[in-house]
Amino acid sequence: MAGTQRDFNELKDFFQRIMERGMDGYAGAVWPVIVRRWMDRLGDSPEGKYVYEYPERFFQNLRHKYDIFVYAEKKSDRLKMLKYLVDELMAKRIDIHLYHFGMNLLYPYASRDQKEDEEAVGKKRSEFMSHLPRFELKSNDEFVSNIWSDLILRRYPEVGEEIVTVPSFSQLRILFTADNFGDHTGTYYFDADWVEPIPGLKMKVKKWVGEKDPMTPQPKKDGMIEGPITLGHEGSGNGLRHFVAGKPIHAGSYIEIKFGDGWIPGRYEWSFEMDSPIRIHSSRHEWISIHEGQLVRVKA
Repeated sequence: MAGTQRDFNELKDFFQRIMERGMDGYAGAVWPVIVRRWMDRLGDSPEGKYVYEYPERFFQNLRHKYDIFVYAEKKSDRLKMLKYLVDELMAKRIDIHLYHFGMNLLYPYASRDQKEDEEAVGKKRSEFMSHLPRFELKSNDEFVSNIWSDLILRRYPEVGEEIVTVPSFSQLRILFTADNFGDHTGTYYFDADWVEPIPGLKMKVKKWVGEKDPMTPQPKKDGMIEGPITLGHEGSGNGLRHFVAGKPIHAGSYIEIKFGDGWIPGRYEWSFEMDSPIRIHSSRHEWISIHEGQLVRVKA
């Protein structure tokens, strides 16, 4: 490549070394990857389409560890490397993982001229590429969470409830945010900040919140008034209003509700009708009903 020939040759040397000896000279190269198969019976691929999911950080580490960078701003430079990648894969001199890594080097931003380049490398190459599995880069959280979720064994007996076996680890502990855990299991815990799955035959968890976070416990907040929420009158002849330690609470005010070992933040709303529940719109996109006497804290 004009101005980048040295990098291109180094890339070819790197690919050959990986295929022959693996990472750092050891036999076999370890590629963290999740292979997904998506059915497409209505499309042009009835056998399904495959997607390879890699952690983004892994590709970044490869680039920096082996000092592999490609600067191919000109179309002629990109086409030269693209033809090389496709030809090497067609000849089975590299595997699909190195092909995906090479494509990531060549197109660090997936949309940049890639489609146009694919159509310019020749009919045979273009046809071959159209049937290759595509790849996606996942965040560290997404990749690890998906791996853990795929380790859950689910069985559906003819009679009785679904049998769920949560994977066990002897030297690891895994914590999920409540939302992330729900996204990967379908079970949501709205009264927790962190969820720790318990290995076993049922979906049981330890729930951690705020001040009892097992990793980074939150200190008690400054500038907050804590106490039971009570109902009273604000001044002579005025209507009913809720108070915390003598401070009046107004509609839309920030409030935290004591729940279990922690606090759920939200926004205070009330109908101003006697005996009607207090509604707290939580930051977890839910609302909670409480009554007088509930332990809360508000801004001083």
